[in-house]
Amino acid sequence: MSLEHSPARQRLRFGRSKGHDPPRWGRIPDAEVRSGLKRRKLYHLAAANPGLFKKVGAATIVDLRKLDDIIAASPEANVSGSAA
Repeated sequence: MSLEHSPARQRLRFGRSKGHDPPRWGRIPDAEVRSGLKRRKLYHLAAANPGLFKKVGAATIVDLRKLDDIIAASPEANVSGSAA
């Protein structure tokens, strides 16, 4: 089974962890799956939002709740329909 289709990865993708709150911390790939953002954009957000990333030994850990808050505070997309 690939990591992309593992039950743990699926729970992260849909923001649920066995009936509990979503996890607070995750690695960069977890944040990519959860947010739909690429690694490069996550690093840009971390530079602009201190505390988004933490270092634990060699691992970079993402505060997923803070990432959720950053995305929620982002401006609405300006979407307009066009006649095709």
